[in-house]
Amino acid sequence: MPHLLLICPRHDILGKFVGLPVALTVVHRPGGDRALEESLALAVVDADFTDPHALLTVAREVHARRPVDAVLGLTELSLRPASVVAEALGARGNSPTTLALTQDKAAMRGHLRDHGLDTVAHQVCATADEARALLRRCPTGVILKPVDGNGGTGVHLVRTEEELAKAWAWTSGARTGFAWPQGESASTVLAEEFLTGQEFSVESLSAAGRHRVLAVTRKHTSGGPHFVETGHDLPADLPAARYRTIVDAALNALDAVGYAWGPCHTEVMLAEDGERATVVEINARQGGDQIWELVHHVTGIDMLQGAVLALAHGVLPGPAAGQAGGASIRYLTPRPGRVTEVTGLAEALAMEGVIRVGELPAVGDRLASLGDSWNRAGHVVAAGPDPKAAADAAEAAAARIVIHTDGEVAR
Repeated sequence: MPHLLLICPRHDILGKFVGLPVALTVVHRPGGDRALEESLALAVVDADFTDPHALLTVAREVHARRPVDAVLGLTELSLRPASVVAEALGARGNSPTTLALTQDKAAMRGHLRDHGLDTVAHQVCATADEARALLRRCPTGVILKPVDGNGGTGVHLVRTEEELAKAWAWTSGARTGFAWPQGESASTVLAEEFLTGQEFSVESLSAAGRHRVLAVTRKHTSGGPHFVETGHDLPADLPAARYRTIVDAALNALDAVGYAWGPCHTEVMLAEDGERATVVEINARQGGDQIWELVHHVTGIDMLQGAVLALAHGVLPGPAAGQAGGASIRYLTPRPGRVTEVTGLAEALAMEGVIRVGELPAVGDRLASLGDSWNRAGHVVAAGPDPKAAADAAEAAAARIVIHTDGEVAR
């Protein structure tokens, strides 16, 4: 039975691996409860999984006891260390070179361009003046973002030079998600041409360089200046030609960066005319925002189980056995302030198609302004016989939940 080193999986997904034909050793962050891991795994070892050297030291000890066949990280901070360990042990996993390209947006864009793929004008900027120079060449404006950011942290649209100082302060002052504890690392600013069109993501699994597209997801955002993700619909309702354009852009990008193993969430901007699709991000993991859950509702394929089987056995899922015609998630984005009351939950849960409501704030919680994905306040997941029915159910249920902050009503 293949031996898989699983790095610090979340508790809410551990149960998915019960009964799979794989021997698991789980890497656990020192401290905290580990009873669940111990009930499921061959062994549980403690290590700081954000430190490649510390993780490799522990992994070598595990490997000496029973050779490790594959290494899998499912959280953003574990991806690069997991790749270092896989390469050092000769185990299955994406290479550090591939992971470096997926987590450095500027490097990825340059690499795609060098491989003849469509990309976007961009520049890593040390000063606001360097961003200003790119802005003058981009009539639609530029987006400033941390070069290695995630969760929408530090994203800011700039359309005019007068807006640049505020945007520069927002982005350069952001803290990336690649430091632990979070907030230790200041941002390196990437300026890139602002693309117009519709945003989608491609959900896929890979094994030995073979890719299986599970779905294309439509993304909803708050719009400028921060474009915080507020919802997702799966599958995206697309004509066949546009679907093919989006999927081809994603798969060509995965091949270009050498993506070989496990789940991937590739974000793509489809131009307004539908003729051009540009890869915005390659995330070497399952999509956040419960997208993997939407995939499961619609296709019957569990991306997380699929990731383990891809790494451990080199197999990809067979034909999908759909459970629903569509699935959607909508996020609640209340006004900032102290939460005084949350109403409408029972009514939302009773609505047809609603599966669950999650991550609602508690009375007394302080909510920040909507600047990135970390500032959303709860979500609704719904499914339906078709994508529109699912989206309508999620939106209607989200509208029923009213979050009151400091005497104001916010939805």
